[in-house]
Amino acid sequence: MELYKRLLEYLKPYRARFVVASIFMLFVSLTSGATAMIIQPVLDDIFLRKDQEMLILLPIGVALIYLIRGVGRYVASSQMQLIGQMAVRDIRNHLFGHIQKLSLDFFSARKTGQIISRITNDVYVIQDSVAIVVYDLIRESMTMIVLLFVVYYHNWKLATIALLVIPFSGLLIDRLGKRLRLVSGETQEAMGDLNAMLVETFTGIRVVQAFGMEKYEVAKFHKRNDTYFQKIKRTIRINELTSPLMEFIGALGIALIIWYGGSMVMEGKTSVGAFFSFIMALFMLYAPISKLARVYNKIQQALASAQRIFEIMDTSPSIRQKEGAVSMAPLASHIEFRDVCFHYGEEDQALDVIDLKVEKGQAVALVGPSGAGKTTLVNLIPRFFDVSKGAILFDGTDIRDVTIPSLREQIGIVTQDVFLFNDSIRNNIAYGQEDAPMELIERAARAAYAHDFIMKAPGGYEAIIGERGHKLSGGERQRISIARAIMKDPAVLILDEATSALDTESEIMVQKALENLMRERTTFVIAHRLSTILSSDMIVAMDGGRIVERGGHEELLGQGGLYKKLFDLQFRSAMDTVKMRKEE
Repeated sequence: MELYKRLLEYLKPYRARFVVASIFMLFVSLTSGATAMIIQPVLDDIFLRKDQEMLILLPIGVALIYLIRGVGRYVASSQMQLIGQMAVRDIRNHLFGHIQKLSLDFFSARKTGQIISRITNDVYVIQDSVAIVVYDLIRESMTMIVLLFVVYYHNWKLATIALLVIPFSGLLIDRLGKRLRLVSGETQEAMGDLNAMLVETFTGIRVVQAFGMEKYEVAKFHKRNDTYFQKIKRTIRINELTSPLMEFIGALGIALIIWYGGSMVMEGKTSVGAFFSFIMALFMLYAPISKLARVYNKIQQALASAQRIFEIMDTSPSIRQKEGAVSMAPLASHIEFRDVCFHYGEEDQALDVIDLKVEKGQAVALVGPSGAGKTTLVNLIPRFFDVSKGAILFDGTDIRDVTIPSLREQIGIVTQDVFLFNDSIRNNIAYGQEDAPMELIERAARAAYAHDFIMKAPGGYEAIIGERGHKLSGGERQRISIARAIMKDPAVLILDEATSALDTESEIMVQKALENLMRERTTFVIAHRLSTILSSDMIVAMDGGRIVERGGHEELLGQGGLYKKLFDLQFRSAMDTVKMRKEE
């Protein structure tokens, strides 16, 4: 119940609405008791005593009871559903906001579809538990109390006998509810797996179609979908088993009462009207008990989803801002990696004692084989991950001692894997600067040699570019991302071969733009192209998480080490082409 209480905390901001709904629910419950009570005068006064006055009054009373009941149900139900929807909205907002604060290692360890499933499917399951369930729980509990009063008012002995079945019902409900909670958790996990597969398949649809794997993916989806269906089937069986069992147990109690109470009527110990009023109240009493059993099942299902949601909400970001952190001043002198080590997990060491000092305004090219640690190194600068040992210092200040926003404000990133949002070109370039004037956006686009193709697009800067910018070519997407970095005007640049997706003509234009952008800025470039390497102030060759060489192009070639080997394998032909063009 602690878990459910935590869930109900989201109802607190809507106390006033809740009080109003509860008052009207009480009216509904009282009308249930009044309906049972009115049976006695109907039978005794109208049918047996032929009372004309009661024949007039009782129909009016019935109409009033059901008018009050209808108004009460409408107000209570509509208010509770609104409260539930507002609470669910708050839960979803809170969950999404918390996920945005989590570090990259959280996303690396989980499938995107699983995370989406927590925000959509799990919250959807909870929706019933904080809206309809709470409404039913309160209303049926009130109704049960009122009807208990009615049955005990008529005959406390018969009432006690009738209620002997409740402890057995409680044991049954508890057992089925716990099984339902377990199966419901498995069902949500299966839905998460299904979502993860959908995200993966749709994201990689080009690869699927290029390899002719449509039938394979369809078969895989059918298998996952069937797994989900089997879980749902178990949930339905357990859920739907509750009502028939409850009704049968209740019928046993009623059968006993009909036999014993009927004997009392025959012996003249009670009137026909009183007995039928008692039976009516008893029948009505078993209805809320049965509904409460279903409410309990829904609560168990909700708890399975709540547990998955709160598991994420209780996850703390691994990258935390130090208490008392100060705002970082603009970079004035240098960036230093001092004895930096980093490992993923306990044994997977990615960087081993990195010592590197980069002066303000220098461009550093990072080269090396795949897995050398180049990307890991630059990911430490904006604190996407934290060093395991050592420190990264800006002008002698450890970046862990400054606020994360002020650190990242100074850093611009252009990656090889360009990500654009399904929004206008203008908003993509001005991302993070929603109020930026149009002239600055256009200036950034011109600097990235993107203005001309933007103006040719229908709508120009207001053109919507589609998911991940699929309406643009690879080169156009890359230039938009470069314009976005130019727009930010950062002191430090991280470029993961920002020209890799461009054709030769576009590369020349963008390379010039990058050279202008890099001027007087400290730049870390993961380099795969010769032009980028030759324009750098320092080349750092990495292998196995270590810096094995550093220096200028000619200097490193003369050493005959890793850089020369990489140059001969990757860049020799490009160098020869450059020389041939110069000779021509």
